[in-house]
Amino acid sequence: MAIAVGIGVSKELDSFTAGSSAATQALEKMGSTSPDLVFCFASSRFEHIKLIRGIKNIIPQAPLMGCTTAGEISSSGVEKKSICLLALKSNKIKAALGLGRNLSKNSRGAGQEVARDALRKITSGAIRHAFMMFPDGLKGNGMDVIRGIQEVFGTSFPIVGGSAADDFKFQKTFQYFDEGVYEDSVCGVLFSGDISIGIGARHGWYPLGKPRIVTEADHNIIRTLDGKPAARIYEDYFGKRVADLKNEPMARMSVMYPLGMSIPEEEECIIRNALRVDKNGALICAGEVPPGSEIRVMMGSKETALKACQKASELALSALKTAKAEVVFVFDSVSRERLFGRKASEEVEIIKNIFGPKTPIIGFYTYGEQAPLGATIHLGQTFFHNETLVVCAIGE
Repeated sequence: MAIAVGIGVSKELDSFTAGSSAATQALEKMGSTSPDLVFCFASSRFEHIKLIRGIKNIIPQAPLMGCTTAGEISSSGVEKKSICLLALKSNKIKAALGLGRNLSKNSRGAGQEVARDALRKITSGAIRHAFMMFPDGLKGNGMDVIRGIQEVFGTSFPIVGGSAADDFKFQKTFQYFDEGVYEDSVCGVLFSGDISIGIGARHGWYPLGKPRIVTEADHNIIRTLDGKPAARIYEDYFGKRVADLKNEPMARMSVMYPLGMSIPEEEECIIRNALRVDKNGALICAGEVPPGSEIRVMMGSKETALKACQKASELALSALKTAKAEVVFVFDSVSRERLFGRKASEEVEIIKNIFGPKTPIIGFYTYGEQAPLGATIHLGQTFFHNETLVVCAIGE
């Protein structure tokens, strides 16, 4: 049996009705009433318990996985304030779900917990392909979650996913795990079976000027660059005083001019969004930046970002080798949605052109992306990204 996939999208105001409507659409398109797995990506505006009950009212048995978003992505384009649901059935894909709690207290432990929970449920002897994760995008250390998962599956095991969001409010995100709604958590699914998985990740930003060295940092806080307050890197380029680079103005600037962290032999830098500046001129970033890292201001455009979308899609398709893509997951930074504005659906059109117009596409805008590095020396080690588009294709 081929992989059967159905996608449903609803913007109904009532949460229960929205969940029921999306589930009903997905079943109709899938052509079956008994999916093996359900993915749900939804706006934070819903009453989430009611939303899940609406889905379970139509699809009571299938395990469910997902999170809140900053925008929903499907084959039909980009939506806001909606629920996007995918129902999947296959005798080749084996999926085992896991949940890890308390990211803010022990991110690494939560990563270990979600991986072990999934691993306990996988069929003995099954060929494992990849782990897809949806962590809280506002709690804990995203890179430490990845490290915890790697301690269970290995450093070169493919990990892919997106961090839960809340419609650019930066207040509270939620993770969906079967019938429950969680926060401060990470949920994930371990894929195995007679399938192929291809992953591609690119952002399209390029460096400006000479690199600076991170001389003092604490997780996601860059305190000094070359021994000077970190925010001066922006003053040097844009002439703004540190006192003016606060909160939303800093976040807006970082969409177009993020920071790039050099990684040996990688084609692109790892991007870090600078969210705000503290009173001492330290930059608070959306991801971890280790001391000793080489940092540059980055610059991009809609044109370079679209080229990156093309490249990420081609990489994912190429990694499938001879397999045909049956479903494509897209984890796209909310910064890119802000960059494209009303033209955000152009990325979806590029992905459809690469994989074919009938290939089901589902995903969301994230507060951080997870994907393996590309250079051979890194052996596929997964990293935490910002401002990046991640494409994950499952084929047979």
